[in-house]
Amino acid sequence: MPHVSRRYRLLAATAIFAGLVLAFSACGGNDEEKQGASPGATSPSQSAALKIGALMSFTGDLSKFGPPIYNGAELAVSEINAAGGVLGNQVQLVKADDGTSPQQGVNEARRLVDIEKVQAMVGALSSGVSLQVAETVSGPDSILQISPASTSPGLTDAKDNDFLFRTTISDAAQGLVLAQLANASAITEVCTMYINNAYGKGLSNAFKTEFEAIGGKVTDEVPHESAQATYASELQRCKGAQALAAIAYPESAGVFLREALEQSITQEFLFVDGTKSDKMLDQLGWDNFDGVKGTSPGNLPTEPSGGFAQRYQAKYGPLPELPYIKEAYDAVYLIALSAEAAGSTSPTAMRDKLRSVANAPGTKFEPGSDNFKKAVEALKKGDDIDYEGVVGPFEFDDKGDPEIGAIEWFHVDAANKKLVTDKVFRVHLVKKEVTDITEVALASPSPTTGASESPSTTSTSSY
Repeated sequence: MPHVSRRYRLLAATAIFAGLVLAFSACGGNDEEKQGASPGATSPSQSAALKIGALMSFTGDLSKFGPPIYNGAELAVSEINAAGGVLGNQVQLVKADDGTSPQQGVNEARRLVDIEKVQAMVGALSSGVSLQVAETVSGPDSILQISPASTSPGLTDAKDNDFLFRTTISDAAQGLVLAQLANASAITEVCTMYINNAYGKGLSNAFKTEFEAIGGKVTDEVPHESAQATYASELQRCKGAQALAAIAYPESAGVFLREALEQSITQEFLFVDGTKSDKMLDQLGWDNFDGVKGTSPGNLPTEPSGGFAQRYQAKYGPLPELPYIKEAYDAVYLIALSAEAAGSTSPTAMRDKLRSVANAPGTKFEPGSDNFKKAVEALKKGDDIDYEGVVGPFEFDDKGDPEIGAIEWFHVDAANKKLVTDKVFRVHLVKKEVTDITEVALASPSPTTGASESPSTTSTSSY
């Protein structure tokens, strides 16, 4: 049956040709996908709705910070969505708990990228967690990551393929201002008790370098682990020092500060951002630390930002006296504006536009739904914009670090159970300048200016 044979041969040839076409398509992909997608194998398509992972510490040493910082990010998402979202789609925020643990943080970041398909992450809080996530997940997978709270100088040189940014200034700045605070308080000898991770070691080293440069003495730098039942042996290394600098997190500091009081380890204490915690003082007793001074990242003065504290309170209750809530809020706005500027939710495209929407020059835009709409309109016209957040203006360097930031002095007011801002300093890390901006920064009636001295230089000092 020659006619049937020829028919079968024709059908077979057609099937083989179709199979070759399908195989070629599967191997090669289409040109648009190959050229437009970010390098990471798990990166979502450019047209996908913006999905942001919130990698925060809801358990572990930083559990007292995690929920309000997450609220700051969530508030920004709600305002952006009220303005129409990003590229016509509602922004999604996906919660993840890093447990203040590098391993858990990496696991959760991997879930956010592989399962949830996020294009960007806000987090982590701990420097040690952020560093591990950047070098093993977001950097290799080309996912935009902005930490609102990781201050270790070690993050500057992270192997992150330029996908790690932060909205808080490096502890190279806080170490300097903490040294100036100790000097202005007539403290000449300090022992540091630091949490044994990138954050604690980085800040302790920065403080030691700057304090000794102005004539102070660091008697010892004592590392400690988290979740210990006692820190008696570590505290003995600090016994006799004039002051103990608690460079730690509330969970561990809440244990060793109580023991330091009970054992009369030292006469004075210094706090930092990690120990700036009203909940910790509630547990330890405010009266035991009345007048204790400390440093923490603050806010650079900008034009009125439409009442961030009021908007936060309307949604979550009173704004806690904790750092990094505003930094998380600003991080979300920066990601959203970067996507609008890129016309894409591709992580690489957003990364490539982040500095252009954050750094000068450009028309200044603040956060808030109405302002976001105006910024998007300006971007659609091809205008340059310069986002000025609640924290202040951002100028990211080639490492993803803000070049300019604010560090404040605060003290414990036991009578009113408050952490009161005394002074605010503008720090420019590139120019190595520190400027007292207290009068401008505290012009609003909310913080109370204390009576602490300024650093020995009057307005601007170099280091």
